[in-house]
Order: sequence, then structure tokens, then C-alpha cells
Amino acid sequence: MFVKGEKERVFAYSFHTACDRNGFVLGVKVTPGNIHDSQVFEDVLHEVTRVVPAPQAVAADAGYKTPAICKMLQEQEIRPVLPYTRPKTKEEFFKKHDYVYDEHYDCYLCPANAILSYETTNRAGYKMYRSNPAICQACPFRTQCTESKEAVKRISRHVWAECVEEADHLRHTEENKRIYAE
Repeated sequence: MFVKGEKERVFAYSFHTACDRNGFVLGVKVTPGNIHDSQVFEDVLHEVTRVVPAPQAVAADAGYKTPAICKMLQEQEIRPVLPYTRPKTKEEFFKKHDYVYDEHYDCYLCPANAILSYETTNRAGYKMYRSNPAICQACPFRTQCTESKEAVKRISRHVWAECVEEADHLRHTEENKRIYAE
């Protein structure tokens, strides 16, 4: 049973299909409508690799652009062909890409050059970074940065974020543009 809106319950199914460039079906999975696309990717990819032992690339929609899927494709040396996903930040706020990640020091720098320090890693694999409220309290950019009453900016970064970043980088290549257009 799938809940549509706030109260309406309906039977819904999702049909996950993997095809080659000619439209021939290579893998299929049917799931209840409340199962996210990314949760069935591995099963469908497994079906595909039984037919095509070493696919060179996988083109998918934004529902499949997750750290786990990008890492899986990278480990299997399959080229990810994934679309642009726009930031989910409010219009008047800084976007995540406005905060610079420093891999060496494992921290973020905000647009005002303040440090967001590593705090913890949660069970889902997201590393949590946090600003110093004493610095943020007096920052002229605070209203574009956070609505936190404690004057704290928090950013999360998945432990496999570099795999998603590589997929984003490949998105700009001529090969990925050609594959995605097909």
C-alpha cells in the first residue's frame, strides 16, 4: 500500500527496467511504489551483468545518483552517466558548493573563510561538520548561511562523496553527454 498525499492509500508499483542502447531489456524488477529507485539498483545491475558481463557505462536518472551506487559503479569500473541534480537549498541561502571542502584537514571553509570542523560520522555514513557559534553569531553572512537559533552551520558529507563528485565531473565529458542523449 502506498500513501498518496496525506490520507489517500493506493496500490502502486514501480517497474525498474535496464535496457541497452537499442531498447532491448536486459534486467527488470517490480517493486511496491514506496521503495526508492536506488534500493533496487544492485539487483537490476546483477541481472544485467548476467547478460552483459562487463557493461562499459550505466545511464540512469537522478533517483540513482547516490554515494553507494556511484561507489559500486566505480569499483566495477563501469562509467556512471548521471544527470545534474540541482541544490536543495532555499533560494536566498548559500549552496553547498559555496562551502569549500579541505580534504587534507577534513573540514569545510564557509564563504566568510570560517572553519566548519568535523564532528562525527553517523550510521548512514555521513560525516557531520559544524561551525563555531561564537564566530557565526557576528558574521555578516549569517542570514544567507543558517537559520539556526544557536548560530551554527552544519554540513554533511558522505564518506563516499568523492565517488559522486567523480560522476559529476564525468557528466561534463563529451562521452557522457553522447551516452545520456541516447
